[in-house]
This record gives sequence, C-alpha cells and structure tokens, in this order.
Amino acid sequence: MSNQDSRGHAISGAVVEAADPRRARLHHLIDRHSLQRGEFTLSSGRKSNYLFQLRQTTMLPEGAHLLGDVIVDFMKAHDLSCVGGLAVGAIPMVSAILVLSHAKGAPVDAFFVRKEAKSHGALERIDGHVRAGADVLIVDDVATSGGSILKTIEGLRAEHPDCRATKALVVVDREEGATEALAEQGVELYALFKRSEFEI
Repeated sequence: MSNQDSRGHAISGAVVEAADPRRARLHHLIDRHSLQRGEFTLSSGRKSNYLFQLRQTTMLPEGAHLLGDVIVDFMKAHDLSCVGGLAVGAIPMVSAILVLSHAKGAPVDAFFVRKEAKSHGALERIDGHVRAGADVLIVDDVATSGGSILKTIEGLRAEHPDCRATKALVVVDREEGATEALAEQGVELYALFKRSEFEI
C-alpha cells in the first residue's frame, strides 16, 4: 500500500501534507465562505458561537474539485474502494469524490445513507453502489460528536454487514469529542482541518 499521493506527498497520519497547495487553497475557501460567527444550534443539539457551513465550500466548483482530488489520493493511499456518507451533508462530497476518482483513473464505488428508509419503492436506506466485502471510507463535512458518522456506519452495516468501515474523514473537526467517540467504536477519524486552525 502506497503512503504517497499522486504528487508524491506523504500522507501517513494525515489526509494530505501540510505544505500541499491544495490544502492551503481549501483553508482559504472555508475561511471565506463557510465560517460563520453568531449564535447557532448544532445537529448534536449543542450551542455554539460559530458554525462551519461547509456546503458553501463543498458546493463551490473549486471546493468540490479540490476535496475530490485530495480524498481520492487519500483513498488510494489507504487502499479504500468505496466511499459514503449520511444524507444530506455528505452528498456533495461523495459526488465530488466519485467524479474525481474516475477522472484520476481510480474509480470507486459510492453511496449515501438516508436517516430513515424510504417508505415507498424498494424501501432501501442506502442509495448507490456498495460492493460486497468493501473497505469503506465514511465522509462528512463537519465532525462534532461523531453521531452522523456512527449513523452512517449503522445504516451501512444493516444492509451490508460484510463491509468494513474503520476510517472516517471530515473536512473540519470541531474538536469536541468526535475523535474519541469514534475511536471507542473502532473508527479512526481523519480531518483535513481542525477547528483550532481557524481564527474564531
């Protein structure tokens, strides 16, 4: 298994090398478009005086391209063949990764998990493609408590119990317990950025 991305940068222990220009550009986009200050209630129910509204970055053409490029390199380095996340926050990321994986000659399977199974049609909770026995990367835009990632894994295991999901990747880790909560469930959390890397 390679420990370098397609540009020869070491990835061991990180999503991408700190000096990689893609990382610097993503930091700029997030700081400019996604970091908001005020009074907010997070999906975990916690109150916060700041918010990372990451879809303002993941749905920018440049942001989507950069994220897809970086995460495909990460998946290649870690020998991961499938990527998925919880609707709706992870869908732009999954889509970007899927498209870039094809463009970079390393196509992956991709899916998203609904919070509840459909009440009509095939009644599925998972949409997309999951190969039997796949090693899956779970993605999300922001991690606070890790709850969304655990819900994704729960949905995946319910329909594909033979798949393995031991790695998760987020754009920003708010550093509020997600790493520890996921580790207790055997899941290693990787983050492109920590909350402490932004001026809040």
